[in-house]
Amino acid sequence: MAGSVIIKSYNRGLSIHMDPEASMEEIQADLKAKLEESAAFFRDATVAISFEDRELDSQTERDLVNIITSSSSIKVACIAGKNKITQDMLANAMGELEFRSELGRNVSVQVLKETVKDGRIVDVPGSILILGDVYPGCAVVASGDIYVFGALLGQAFAGNTGDVTRVIAALDMNPEKLRIAGIKYKPAEKPKWTIKSKQNASPKLAHLDGTDIVFSPIDGNFWKRYYLDN
Repeated sequence: MAGSVIIKSYNRGLSIHMDPEASMEEIQADLKAKLEESAAFFRDATVAISFEDRELDSQTERDLVNIITSSSSIKVACIAGKNKITQDMLANAMGELEFRSELGRNVSVQVLKETVKDGRIVDVPGSILILGDVYPGCAVVASGDIYVFGALLGQAFAGNTGDVTRVIAALDMNPEKLRIAGIKYKPAEKPKWTIKSKQNASPKLAHLDGTDIVFSPIDGNFWKRYYLDN
């Protein structure tokens, strides 16, 4: 590749491609230079970042994120995996939040970069992005929307203050219980503990249709189609 770093953009995200043969010092210097040269182009973008072509430990990822944020006005929402489904799901979630903002709705959002397990209950105001799984016996409660970039095997309660427009999305939707604005959904069968490969998962979104919770597959045009239809 030309230089040790190539930056590619996708919908609301950036992929940082790194030369496997280059030293990390060379990559960091090259990344800093490229971002400083392109500062005007990126402006105040909020994006997901994926690091490609090399295996990185968490400290190196943090170092690269620090270079990105200090060398530009980019705001990093999270580090996305190389998995395309995860990247598409994240782009859709960020796009939905942006679309809500255009409609003047609440877009307060928290990012939780871990799996929810061991009976934990997560309760937040606004919306939440969970970069991990939600295990059985755990619950996520939010006054806004809930996005799970992994398997939703536990419980999720969105629109907890009564907002019927709120949604719950997951890469692997197999919950114990769901509730949106007080309306309950409980699957007929108990969810299995097995977490599917994200490569084979089919992202789904739960939303209200009258007094029923229904599930829709997520595709690239889902968000605007859904809100324009509602």
